[in-house]
Amino acid sequence: MNRNALARRKLRLAALAGLLSAGAALGGCSLLPKDPEPLKPPLVKPAQAEIQTVEAKLGTIVRQVTGSGTFVPTDVEYYQFKEGGVIGEVRVRAGQEVKRGDPLVTLENKDMDIELLQRELEYEKKKLAFEEAVISGDERQANIARIEFEIARKLFDNAREKAENSVLRAGRDGIVSYATDLEPGDYADGGRVLAAVANPSGMRLALGVQSNPVLADIRIGMEAEITFKGRSYTGTVAQTPATAPPTDDARLREEYARNLYIELAELPEDAKFGNLADVKIVAARRENVVVVPKGAVRTYFGRTFVMVLDGERRREVDVEIGLENPTEYEIVSGVEPGMLLILQ
Repeated sequence: MNRNALARRKLRLAALAGLLSAGAALGGCSLLPKDPEPLKPPLVKPAQAEIQTVEAKLGTIVRQVTGSGTFVPTDVEYYQFKEGGVIGEVRVRAGQEVKRGDPLVTLENKDMDIELLQRELEYEKKKLAFEEAVISGDERQANIARIEFEIARKLFDNAREKAENSVLRAGRDGIVSYATDLEPGDYADGGRVLAAVANPSGMRLALGVQSNPVLADIRIGMEAEITFKGRSYTGTVAQTPATAPPTDDARLREEYARNLYIELAELPEDAKFGNLADVKIVAARRENVVVVPKGAVRTYFGRTFVMVLDGERRREVDVEIGLENPTEYEIVSGVEPGMLLILQ
């Protein structure tokens, strides 16, 4: 091959290589995927807090005590030992009928019956000796016999009193309204009430009101509405914790502190001790006043106010509170009927 032909061949090979390089470059650009464009974040509208409102209206607000009252006796005798001792036996239970003189509770009195008999025997011997000395006419011997007889009589009286004091007996006919839960072997402090006997002809209602904020508004003589077995009765408040009579018995003090008592104008014929009746005592009542739920009223550092919604605008308004009950306030000033109040 001559030199000219060789030169032409190199030129053709160079041209072909250039074409192949250009094609590869163009083919690579068309085959590779394009990078995706980043997505724009969706537009989210901010959530608006839901506002709950209530319209101030004229109405009636009642402050009252309600609950279930228990029929309890009005005439009750309580029994306790003057001095402490160990319980021997509890002879009665609540609801049991007893007669005057029936034993209620006894204390342990080991060998007391033997001691009593011995004292009685000594008393009878000294009595006989004294009578014989008087008949004998010997004044000195009669005086000695008299002194011995007096000593024997006092010892016998003391033993008899000790034996009698170890037994609590009913002082009347009636129904046991309370019997101690102490058991034989337990120690009973002197003055602790161990039994109570009630006259069944008199009853009243005891209504538990411990920790009730309305209690401070209840006064003796207030009217009570009573419902018993579907029938309506009326009564009046006869005793409150603040007017309870003083007593040395801790159990009674506790009972008086947590109950108020209602006397009924007419007792239901079929009512018995322990029966329940619905009771309502209205302490205060206001009509035709602005009444709002408690959730509409706010307090902050001694300030009492409400949030009023006026169109799109909110504003704080100071208010004066009147009567209240567990769920509502009476608004004395600051709020007019028709205002929209924002609830907390």
